[in-house]
Amino acid sequence: MTDTGGEQTPARVGELLPWSVRGIRTGRPWVVSADPEVLEERWRRLVAAPADERSALFEPSRARTLDSAVPGLPGQRTSTRRLSREPGGQPPLVRVRTRPFDRAWLLADHRLLDQARPELWRADGPHQRYLLVHPEPAPPSVSAELPVDPRVRVHPLHRRPDGKEPNLVPGLLRHLRRAYAAPVTAESVLAWIAAVSAHPGAARDAVPLPRSAATWAEGVALGRRVIELHTFAQGGGLRLPDGRRTFVRQPVDRQPEDLGYDADEETLILGEGRLAPVPPQTWAAETTLREWFADRSAFRGAPSGTLAALGLTAWPQRATTELVELTTTLARLAELLPAQRALAADGGPWFTRADLREAAILPVPPAARRPASVLDRLEEGPEGQYALL
Repeated sequence: MTDTGGEQTPARVGELLPWSVRGIRTGRPWVVSADPEVLEERWRRLVAAPADERSALFEPSRARTLDSAVPGLPGQRTSTRRLSREPGGQPPLVRVRTRPFDRAWLLADHRLLDQARPELWRADGPHQRYLLVHPEPAPPSVSAELPVDPRVRVHPLHRRPDGKEPNLVPGLLRHLRRAYAAPVTAESVLAWIAAVSAHPGAARDAVPLPRSAATWAEGVALGRRVIELHTFAQGGGLRLPDGRRTFVRQPVDRQPEDLGYDADEETLILGEGRLAPVPPQTWAAETTLREWFADRSAFRGAPSGTLAALGLTAWPQRATTELVELTTTLARLAELLPAQRALAADGGPWFTRADLREAAILPVPPAARRPASVLDRLEEGPEGQYALL
């Protein structure tokens, strides 16, 4: 059959999760750090600086200067006075996602951020999950934290912080429940998307939906395991696929200069430090590991005298703990990769975009692409004024 206008292709990510927005653009690197203590010191240095030095330390941009008047960040308790007049207390430190598998901390203050994406903060909550579509060649990932990367397209799972209004094209859940004669939730749709899309080599913008209820159930179960790993939901209790655990064989007692790997010993090397066992499938994600490591050494390349140049002089124990968690997570994801690829390749036949049009699901109504009006809190406007949104 001839494909006319893509009607015989699978649905696109933006058709299933229609409301999306770009990730946060900070405008200045010093407001993000892998270590919360570094952010505390940077804030103290900014506030204590003489007035004639504070502007240079702040690193003003077209969007933000010390005199910018902006409303408060939704859900965060910060001053809305101009930074040049009244910095106020230290802003909250909020966990964010800087790379597909890298978490950091952010000084959550609207006055510090060029494009904070308030609509994302309004919808953020304990039930929220985000499907992140990264620039090529990185595949999509799932995060429990807001992403700090304006190149990322963010598809929240829910339109409100209470998790009661899914960010799904209207009619999709009803259609799938009828097709599979089984309960289907927003969470199971995200799990399916993670199973077929969140792996190397996946079609970036296509989400094939199976006609088979058995295939759907298999994919949802697989996707839930993928999401647990992407969101680090299993914490420090992870084991390697063969049941072993990664241990610190030799502590990292100072700031390491480089990251390396000994394949024969299955050992990750950080200066004098040694972590083992680290299986080869983890080191296959060498770029991810090196980017993670560079983010914790990034202050070394920052210009002297800037806030971004302020960093830890010693490697913190918590960084080693997070690295063990990351290496184990990457090994577990490598274990799931064959099943993910097989599901995407062999799980058909699929519902096409033409099928979804016939079911009156597509095209996406314009209202579904806009953020919801969240009216459950007062938000402080510039200079202490209040605005009800």
